Amino acid sequence: MYVADNQGVRIPTSKLVKVEEGAFYNHFTNPDGPYDDQPVTEPVLWMPHGEISNSPSNPVTLTEGVFAGQMAIGDVTYGGLQRVYLEDVAGQEQGAVFRMTQGLESGVSRTSIGPDGSIYVGGIGWSGNWGQAGKLGYGLQKLTYDDNNAFDMLEMRAVDGGFEIEYTQPLSEETAQDLASKYTAAQWRYVATPQYGGPKVDEEDLDVTAATLSEDRTTVTLAIDGLKPGRVVNVHSPRPFASESGQELWSTEAWYTLNRLPDGSVPPPVYEAEAADIGGGAGWNSNHAGYTGSGFVDRNWEPGARTTFAVRAEEAGLHDLAIRYANGQNADPSPLPRNLSLYVNGEKLKQVWFDSTVSWSTWATQVETVPLREGANTITIQHDDDDIGHVNLDNMTVTPSERDVLFDGSDLDAWEAVAGGPATWPVEDGSMESFGGDIRTKEKYDDFRMHVEWYQPELDPSQTGQARGNSGVYIQERYEVQVLESFGLEPATNTAGAIYQRRRRT
Repeated sequence: MYVADNQGVRIPTSKLVKVEEGAFYNHFTNPDGPYDDQPVTEPVLWMPHGEISNSPSNPVTLTEGVFAGQMAIGDVTYGGLQRVYLEDVAGQEQGAVFRMTQGLESGVSRTSIGPDGSIYVGGIGWSGNWGQAGKLGYGLQKLTYDDNNAFDMLEMRAVDGGFEIEYTQPLSEETAQDLASKYTAAQWRYVATPQYGGPKVDEEDLDVTAATLSEDRTTVTLAIDGLKPGRVVNVHSPRPFASESGQELWSTEAWYTLNRLPDGSVPPPVYEAEAADIGGGAGWNSNHAGYTGSGFVDRNWEPGARTTFAVRAEEAGLHDLAIRYANGQNADPSPLPRNLSLYVNGEKLKQVWFDSTVSWSTWATQVETVPLREGANTITIQHDDDDIGHVNLDNMTVTPSERDVLFDGSDLDAWEAVAGGPATWPVEDGSMESFGGDIRTKEKYDDFRMHVEWYQPELDPSQTGQARGNSGVYIQERYEVQVLESFGLEPATNTAGAIYQRRRRT
């Protein structure tokens, strides 16, 4: 089952979706529906607003003629039909949309295929946006296939490094000359926001570097530099562009939704904050430069402000969340970190501290490692009562955490004594005790992220300062991460989590 959906709130442009059990297509309900916390299922086809779509109605499958097996979709505003070609690319259905016919008597609210294979369109009109000057306000029209084919694009297929475009008739000799120059191309993506509709994002022109014509002159293979998955690709062939019979090209444009490349490549797992579920007083904005997508989430000022991302994990386990943020301080002479709380699937894991970026137009990335279950997950960044808040959120990437587990609670096989020989620290109840000389990892590391957890002894209040369980973890045998029981102390360069005598803990 395929359904056309109109541009709207969280729908940046009209689209064609394939209805599947358990999927969520970004249409939120009030009260909340059972799928509202699911990751969004991408459409098989985006239909750019104002170019090939405005108010699409129901799709039908054509049964007669050269386009048999393809779909036709009406449009209430444009009063015409668009044509859709779909294909399977690396297990993902996707494809192209073309103009089919325009100028019907009224907005196409319903399309059906009759027993004779003809297309029957029911139209409505209105004095507002659903009408065209000089046309009827309603009606029923019949379109019948004519064997005298127009010269048109028949199919558009994704291939390595570009596309194949098959035509209904062979190209003329004149058109075949300097063929690559007969095509222009561009690509962009869409990002959902809480507003109605949305702009194109990351729009860029592409270079058509080569065009090869098949022996029967009906198929052109285009080489296009810079194609990216997760984009809509527009290919345009301005007239003159004629067939061997002298007919001009019926429709000069195609819009292909490139969900996946033929090699299976998919877009990187970037979740834009403005596309997330935003609530509790948080909002979205675009008044500071440097963001990705179409904006960022701000107004994380008061307790309850939250941004909830719905993400999908291919398998259960630890995942790294790279949170892109800005923590500007305006005119504050001493920039300070601020914090928000991190929840996974409704459970609070920790407070996350965000270092100052000084300017609101300067963005940084904070990486946190969290456990995710296989399938759908929710990740919420929220201002709780004990948080400072006021951090702008741009996006979040989610990737499986690739790490070396240096201590799993059972043995010291990954460790050795600094003086040589095996590490001999006591291991009990899932912990190793700092006792009996220094130890170090057997493996050496260059660039890395390190995660360390430790217990501190219960000490008498008379023990103060550096006497409270003082130890440390050295990085590259140069910088010491301070281990200390320093609860309640102001951040300093010698308290827990500090880079000893160099950078205070946050």
